[in-house]
Amino acid sequence: MDSFYNEISRRTFLGRSAAGVGAAALASMLPASLTAADEIGNPAGVSGLPHFPATAKRVIFLYMSGGPSHLELFDPKPALARMHLQPMPDSFTRGQPIAQLQNAELKCFAPQFHFRRAGQSGQDISELLPNISRVADDIAIVRSMHTDQINHDPAHTVMNTGTQISGRPSMGAWITYGLGSECDNLPGFIVLSSLAGRNPQPISGRQWAAGFLPGRYQGVQFYSTGDAVQYVRNPPGVSREQQRQSIDTIRELNLIRNEPSRNPEVRRHLG
Repeated sequence: MDSFYNEISRRTFLGRSAAGVGAAALASMLPASLTAADEIGNPAGVSGLPHFPATAKRVIFLYMSGGPSHLELFDPKPALARMHLQPMPDSFTRGQPIAQLQNAELKCFAPQFHFRRAGQSGQDISELLPNISRVADDIAIVRSMHTDQINHDPAHTVMNTGTQISGRPSMGAWITYGLGSECDNLPGFIVLSSLAGRNPQPISGRQWAAGFLPGRYQGVQFYSTGDAVQYVRNPPGVSREQQRQSIDTIRELNLIRNEPSRNPEVRRHLG
């Protein structure tokens, strides 16, 4: 028995305890239905999950990497406008890893578009968004969020997982874990990414990863060209028999590898 616990990996431990870890975190984040959660494979009777039905049925999250700055859309900065083209205060950049701008002369840059107050709530909204201005009282604009990450990649990770450290579950994984899915044979969490536009910014797959939650909660990326989902069809020139032989060989190797680690995620897929 002692040898088993000595051999167990950190990931396996977190995977086995994900129900407890996830339930503890989720209890303070999202209401969820045990029935809905069970539909995507949560262990029945997980303690700590709220015992009332979820009010949300689906979540559409648009993460605009490389899109217009919030400074040009919803977040006017009067002080920044007053400091236009003046040197950036050293207090903003001292000790920061400024990627490609190390040793460069940094200057403040004012918003390039005008803002107008919209709706009875008086929301400041850019002139670039006249249609959004008409529904200013029907949307929520949050300006209290902040981060100490000034480079793109760690900032992406913070926005999608809550931390700059890789390996945490993404927001989509938590939502799928909490709300469940009505589909038995389709993924509950899908991802559509785009590299189009003037200045595309590629996004790492960890932005929709499951982290220490079971792998079934990770996002499934759909593609606009070729197969919508990768690895559904055999590669060109590979017959079903050849593919079957490759899969069987990989399965045998996985069985051998899983013997010392005893990873339940691997064992579940091996049957």
